[in-house]
Amino acid sequence: KKMDAYALCAWKIRIMKLAAQQKVAAYTPGTVTSAYIQDVVRLSYLNEGPQLAREYLAKSGIHLVIEEHLPRTYLDGAALRMPDGHPLVALTLRYDRLDNFWFTLAHELAHVALHLDGEPEVFFDDLESGDTSQWETDADRLAEESLIPSAAWEAAHLGPRSTPGQVEALARNLKISPAIPAGRIRHEAHDHRILWRLVGKGQVRAQLAEVRGR
Repeated sequence: KKMDAYALCAWKIRIMKLAAQQKVAAYTPGTVTSAYIQDVVRLSYLNEGPQLAREYLAKSGIHLVIEEHLPRTYLDGAALRMPDGHPLVALTLRYDRLDNFWFTLAHELAHVALHLDGEPEVFFDDLESGDTSQWETDADRLAEESLIPSAAWEAAHLGPRSTPGQVEALARNLKISPAIPAGRIRHEAHDHRILWRLVGKGQVRAQLAEVRGR
């Protein structure tokens, strides 16, 4: 979908302003790696995972801002560098679900790991756009591997007919939220009617208090 350039610019200014109000630790380039993203994802196993992720990133020198997208921007998230060099990850919570939160966060952190350290790039992501650019493909691949290692995913043999119990068993084994494998199954099956009880609908905004209604 074609984004409104003026709305996109206004949103970018807004998230940078919010980030400038946050206190974060010093940032060391190279901090965000596959292992780092996996550490963040493991926080999903805890009930207050989204809150803990924000604190974890702040202690690593990374801003996490939650700001709803503006009309005609179709955004799920963004990754960019602040003028002082700190990475900024912004999420819109377009879909207030745990599976969407964790995948989008992992995707934007993948941009930081792969494309932002030492570079002035800005990434605005509509994860439903089907963008097949190398940058987006690489970020998707790293995010997926960080969320659920490919070996574990293949060994689990999960699919559209998997039971909630089977999905939860994999999540317990990996120490992650069951929303993550449930969301992957739904995405790969192109069926958002299945496993809906596991994806954590309505459980993100309530934790991240700076989300503002419009």
